[in-house]
Amino acid sequence: MSEQRQSGKKKSKPKPAPVINPAVVWGVRIAVAAIVAVLLGFAWQEYQVKQAFSTTNEAWQTALRSKSENADLTKSEFNKIPVKGNPVIASDKAGPNSFAAATVDTFTWKGRTRTYAVKVYFGLGNDPPVELVEVVGNGPENQSR
Repeated sequence: MSEQRQSGKKKSKPKPAPVINPAVVWGVRIAVAAIVAVLLGFAWQEYQVKQAFSTTNEAWQTALRSKSENADLTKSEFNKIPVKGNPVIASDKAGPNSFAAATVDTFTWKGRTRTYAVKVYFGLGNDPPVELVEVVGNGPENQSR
């Protein structure tokens, strides 16, 4: 049978390509571009939240490291360090801990998919010293005293 096909004079014509309406093609392109733009917007927002958290945390860690062993970073000096982004700030009494902290301020940066938080422990007094800056949650494990 294959010999008959090869020797036969009939050759099958290729099927014509299906005709696609150009309006449909542009509609699909626009829909894909809109979806990509929305996803890029979400990714950009997450990046901004992470950068605000990282920049603020690094500034706090640098301020703590720059103080000598005998000099403490006080709350008034700590409050002068600029905070990036718009974190939610919650103050509370510090629970039982291994250092002399009386109060704790929790700074929380919230994105669409991740939350970054830093706890700042303060000691006793009118202008209490910063005892510890602790990263909690999804942030990098970075602690400093």
